[in-house]
Amino acid sequence: MRIAVVLNPNSRKNRRAGVRAAHLREILGPLGEVYVTQDHAELNDVLYDVLTPELSCLVSVGGDGALHWALNAARPIASARGMPLPMMLPTNGGTIDFVARRAGVEGRAESLLPRLMKALEKGPLEATELDSLDVRIDDGEERDVLGFAMAAAGIGQRFFDEYYAADDPGPMTIVRVMGKGLFSLGAGLLPGSLGVRGGANARRLFRPFEAKVKIDGVEVQGTAHGALHAGSFDVNLGGVVRVFPLAKAPGAMHVQAGAISPAEMVRALPALLRGGAIPGKALHDTQGTRMDIEALDEPLRPVIDGEMYQDVRRLSVSLGPRIRIAKL
Repeated sequence: MRIAVVLNPNSRKNRRAGVRAAHLREILGPLGEVYVTQDHAELNDVLYDVLTPELSCLVSVGGDGALHWALNAARPIASARGMPLPMMLPTNGGTIDFVARRAGVEGRAESLLPRLMKALEKGPLEATELDSLDVRIDDGEERDVLGFAMAAAGIGQRFFDEYYAADDPGPMTIVRVMGKGLFSLGAGLLPGSLGVRGGANARRLFRPFEAKVKIDGVEVQGTAHGALHAGSFDVNLGGVVRVFPLAKAPGAMHVQAGAISPAEMVRALPALLRGGAIPGKALHDTQGTRMDIEALDEPLRPVIDGEMYQDVRRLSVSLGPRIRIAKL
């Protein structure tokens, strides 16, 4: 088998997973197989069978989250077998698809598979390599998680709380969540109960998170953090917001920690839209090789590639392995 396609039926665009899987099997023919996995255990079982030296490409049909789980299921199996991580191909089946966008992968599985098959006919696949994050989380047990972009706490993490609460999130949801926050920030300036009610959303979004943080072994002054984020490359969120510009060059990790006021966050909006650094007097917006976070009050609920982890007391993040994405 040259191609293994893993289809995540929980992706919003895979609601007719059985019909879609049958169509993708017709496209593949004898070159591969399509697997519909219902949960992480099934995904692990599939990858245990398919990760062999003969596998040319592992195709993830879903969004950034589906790719996230495929990579993290493949990592221990490949390591135990003395193999590198497989060549990956993310498809544009999610709500943001920032990994596919960064790797230059355009199209959904139905159009990408024929191109992948033609590329295989010509010889070994060419690859685009992307830096990854290696996140060691402690949520009762210590484990390593591969990812590309992380909002550990603060405004980024709370933004995704609202983003994924939408029925059908997408680029316009990003605009709506940002607009709602700005409106609430202004409404909070009204007198009396109107300001209390109107500003509730802004107070939640901008509430600092209490944590001890070190960047490259140096403790960040203060424990009230408005943003605790890290990225392994520059991320384009739906063509609306551009973050982690300091990770644009290979081998660089962009980290953010420290306090940022609501007014500073508003002033930073033009930078977010154009992909610039965020200005803030107490915000460390910089390159780093490692960031360590220890929650002091409530637990961390980090969002890594759109996937949410719960009840994390400590985490550390550094650059992980370079991930090979099929170049079509």
